[in-house]
Amino acid sequence: RNKKDGLIIGEVWKNPMRMNRSYIESGRGMDTVMNYQLMDALIRYFKYANTSHLRNIIDEILVEYPNPTINSLMNFTSTHDISRAINIFGSNQFQFFGEWAWNLTNEDRIWQRDYRLTDAEYEQAKKIYSSYIFTLTFFPGILSIFYGDEIGMQGMGNLANRRPYTWTKIDTDLLQLFQRIGKIRRREKELETASLEIVDINEQFIIFKRIHDGVEYLAFMSRSDQSIKVVLPSDYRNLPILYRLNDSDGETLDAYGGIVLKKRR
Repeated sequence: RNKKDGLIIGEVWKNPMRMNRSYIESGRGMDTVMNYQLMDALIRYFKYANTSHLRNIIDEILVEYPNPTINSLMNFTSTHDISRAINIFGSNQFQFFGEWAWNLTNEDRIWQRDYRLTDAEYEQAKKIYSSYIFTLTFFPGILSIFYGDEIGMQGMGNLANRRPYTWTKIDTDLLQLFQRIGKIRRREKELETASLEIVDINEQFIIFKRIHDGVEYLAFMSRSDQSIKVVLPSDYRNLPILYRLNDSDGETLDAYGGIVLKKRR
């Protein structure tokens, strides 16, 4: 394109946007961006129970971003630049006060290449990861799956996270969860543009609503390893549970579980 269109091939603008990404300026050079701020905050919430950071980031996004941008942000499982999601949730080898939740404490490439979670660490990580993914299913934005995250592939750091797809070692429980999530997103069209309203964020669970054109979803998502008593709002108490994670129901939120209800206002 030419200068009038806002993009120049092979040339940098005299006043480029941040990080020299002038192709963003016209709105014609890209479709969306990766939602690093929210993913970082959600990981810190599910991993460290950092409630205030998650609330602040959500507030910031809702205030500063226009709705079309919010609805098209890429909410990723992990990426080619960071450790695999299952490793992030299962290992303590990350900087608690680092700039990002996935910053490693050990930069040794050999150590990263050979690192594997123990069976117990993996199973615990899978529980947390499943709750995290189930939450993302009902959050604004596009759920973006880094290949292999849907089957529990491991990879500590970059480049260990870029191993070939492991066709012979597939976590079928995780795969079935992701298949179910895909069906939910296709079925619940209102989630594509529904607004987000946070009801509560505490160290045990997050409650939020998605609202669009007379349709309202209410979601309870747990980050606790214990069952939690659920108190539904009065206008939801007689509604059937639309979706659930683990054995959660209208009275009890199972460990790392979740429930979603839907009504027309």
